[in-house]
Amino acid sequence: MITTADKGKKIILGIKAFLQTPYDGQTIEPLLEQMETGGQKLPKEIVYDRGARGTTEIKGVKISIPGTPKKADTAYQKQVKRKKFRTRAAIEPIIGHLKNDFRLAQNYFLGGKGPQINALLSATAWNLKKMMEILKQKIIFYFFQPQSKLFSISFF
Repeated sequence: MITTADKGKKIILGIKAFLQTPYDGQTIEPLLEQMETGGQKLPKEIVYDRGARGTTEIKGVKISIPGTPKKADTAYQKQVKRKKFRTRAAIEPIIGHLKNDFRLAQNYFLGGKGPQINALLSATAWNLKKMMEILKQKIIFYFFQPQSKLFSISFF
């Protein structure tokens, strides 16, 4: 799964179900291909877990994996790296929500493409829920503005 890096507003950009259990480094390229065929712009950098060791770049996308900080890194650089890799850990709760709330764990579709269809439907439901939350916030903000700003008229 590939998500945005926005805190609290993680949108799923690509999701793929694999029938076998491939090496983690082999799952990045199909996700990037899915993003390309969907007309999305590829990210500049992907933060991945340690399973993608050995690959540093695929299709011009830099792959960052966590590791021990360098001795030459300043405290600020260490803090930035730590924060970046914590965003990767935020994907695990999303997977749990997809399995429990959006029926990713239950597959009612038969055949080899069934798990992929199920994954796409659950990711779509997640994204629609996030979009509805944003729309709800905008509507509430619009209706609960101070009345003086809504109906103020200036003649000068």
